[in-house]
Amino acid sequence: MSFLKATPRNYRPKGGNCTVFRITAQNFRKWRTDYRILTIAVFLVILIFMYAEDFKALAGYLNCKAPVWIFPFLYTKSSAKILFTLPVILLFCDAPFIDGNQLFVMIRATRTKWLCGQVLYIISAGGVYYFFIFAVSVLSMIIFGEPSLDWGRALTAAAYDSSIITAAEVYSLNVSRLTVEFFTPLLACFYTFVMSWLSAVFLGLLIFACNLISGSRVWGIAAGAFFVVLTLVAKLRRHLDRFSPITWSTLDGIDVAGLTARPRIGYCLGAYAVLIFGLTAAIFISRGRVALTAD
Repeated sequence: MSFLKATPRNYRPKGGNCTVFRITAQNFRKWRTDYRILTIAVFLVILIFMYAEDFKALAGYLNCKAPVWIFPFLYTKSSAKILFTLPVILLFCDAPFIDGNQLFVMIRATRTKWLCGQVLYIISAGGVYYFFIFAVSVLSMIIFGEPSLDWGRALTAAAYDSSIITAAEVYSLNVSRLTVEFFTPLLACFYTFVMSWLSAVFLGLLIFACNLISGSRVWGIAAGAFFVVLTLVAKLRRHLDRFSPITWSTLDGIDVAGLTARPRIGYCLGAYAVLIFGLTAAIFISRGRVALTAD
């Protein structure tokens, strides 16, 4: 598919009452017949249930009920973070989402309104993606878990004594003591959701901008993969934490109490704002490169 300019930059098609929200909703309606979405959903469910089994094994070792609020610790390990973030690249790899139907919508709406709809879709889809992970994580544990608004015995014990994780042979888990100490479960879930959502929006807009400017999907996927892999590198070289937006998607990657050398939450939120605004500006500056043709 070509995204290069096929019409004059000042081209303004006529007509239509195609609103930004309808353009966004149309992208979501395509999920019903998109096998990528089904693949992502099945992959996430399997992945969540695999990690949920480790939390259940931890509770079994301590002879207590399994914790329900596993979401803040579900992908704190670098390997897990990569596994949970790669589907985001798959979700947005076809940006700017041009197909025969979208061309018709673009003609009715104008490029600017159409791009607003695509950006809003990326923002919304990123939220849906991580809310799905949160919801499945709760559902996977609630039947066997401890119905409480507290962290529960298993998570508290693992947070204050990391040797328990080794003894229980659940090496995929990483329960941050600072998260358990300074956050309630609901607050930790909220912050983890917001930071993860922002990381997904960053990745989606990055892929969109790279695909649009380069005229090829290869560069968008490569740019997204670079930042995902950077998470693993930043784990080994802590000074790179400040330049790794995906690392900030969980609370263990943020300095929550001024006790670590990791970036503070204010820095992370500010950096996300600058990155998202900059990428959005780049998309709209390059809107003339959107072609009115599709393969």
